[in-house]
Amino acid sequence: MKDDKLLSLLGSDPDAGMRQLLRQYSGLVYAIVRARLSECCDSSEIEDCVTDVFLAFRDRVGSFVPSASVKNYLAVLARNTAVKYLRRRVPTDPDPGDDGLLSIPDPTDFTEEIAERQLLAEIYAEIGRMGHPDSDILIRKYYFRQDAKRIAGDLGMTADSVNVRAFRAMEKLRAKFGGKK
Repeated sequence: MKDDKLLSLLGSDPDAGMRQLLRQYSGLVYAIVRARLSECCDSSEIEDCVTDVFLAFRDRVGSFVPSASVKNYLAVLARNTAVKYLRRRVPTDPDPGDDGLLSIPDPTDFTEEIAERQLLAEIYAEIGRMGHPDSDILIRKYYFRQDAKRIAGDLGMTADSVNVRAFRAMEKLRAKFGGKK
């Protein structure tokens, strides 16, 4: 089901809309969460995280602005939710040095991080503007690390055409952002 119809269904009949959303995207969300959490979490924690992703989407669907596809939005939401689960597993107690004082990070670290995040946001926006199937191919190939054969099977293409489209899309990104060839 296309995004506009899915969002309309979620607005008119939330239960049916969520069932359709789960039918369409539970595999994708599960794969993303499992890839992030499989080394440190058991299957029940992974399933809990997947559930949290869909609940978070349900809670935000009223304010969802379709600047990106529902699929891409869920993918980012799944990744971010999985990262939150990982952070919960890291001890939060600071480890003071010998003098008992905590070290304060250098402010230049934050400016570099902000600049990197802004660049990433611009890259993601440019990928989104490429449209289907190029944006799907780039996200699946370089973000989710799926091979060309799997992407080709899912998109009804050949592996060679997936590789060619990925190469050309990357060339466009390099030209726009001045990357190395």
